Amino acid sequence: MKPVIIKNIEIGKGLPKIAVPLVAANTQELKQALRILTDTAFDIIEFRADFFQKALDADFIAEQLGIARQAFPDKPLLFTFRRAQEGGNTPCSDDYYFELLEKIIRSKQADIIDIELFAEESSVKQTIALAHEYQTAALLCNHDFQSTPSLTDITGRLKTMAEWGADICKIAVMPQSPQDVLTLLQATYDVSQIIDRPIITMSMGKIGAVSRLAGSTFGSAVTFGAAQKTSAPGQIDANELRKILAILG
Repeated sequence: MKPVIIKNIEIGKGLPKIAVPLVAANTQELKQALRILTDTAFDIIEFRADFFQKALDADFIAEQLGIARQAFPDKPLLFTFRRAQEGGNTPCSDDYYFELLEKIIRSKQADIIDIELFAEESSVKQTIALAHEYQTAALLCNHDFQSTPSLTDITGRLKTMAEWGADICKIAVMPQSPQDVLTLLQATYDVSQIIDRPIITMSMGKIGAVSRLAGSTFGSAVTFGAAQKTSAPGQIDANELRKILAILG
């Protein structure tokens, strides 16, 4: 696997990197969340634009991203607007979604841009190309908050992400049984042996917590931990996560 290197963080090499979601409804909450991060063990900040009350105001979102960038200029910054159909906090049109991603890429304030695999295909591919033009890593992703797809479907989606030019490929699924967690981990291992770029996988909720702790054993390069507010079911406190990952080696 060829690691993705951003601000001296090698995603896909060594211990799995810890990403913490930055979740806020307004500027005041954002600044408070940023203060909490100063006492948190993490490698990557995920800026969750969809949690803001003014999530559909692109200028406001760009301004808030700038505040986060100023607070942590030396940390990789992942920009995410998770749409409602993939478990996000704010519904939005395809037009707004891609216009916002374009605005953020052109602002050069994000190091990694999150793009949903199942959005409109030509727009997804154009956004990946634009990200590369602006030296921004493209993270292509898919989230299923209801179930765990088949082994074939999970591996197929991850391989499609790589084929479309994603620098990082991510999938998160909801298990209904321990077998579902095993399916996700098997898919992670299988794909990690095939594609040459970092993958991120997780099985959500309490049943899937083991995937956040031991996912790297099977090939997952990043795990998500909470500094305060969680952005997905089953997220573990980032400081505790760091200790566990160090023990697991």
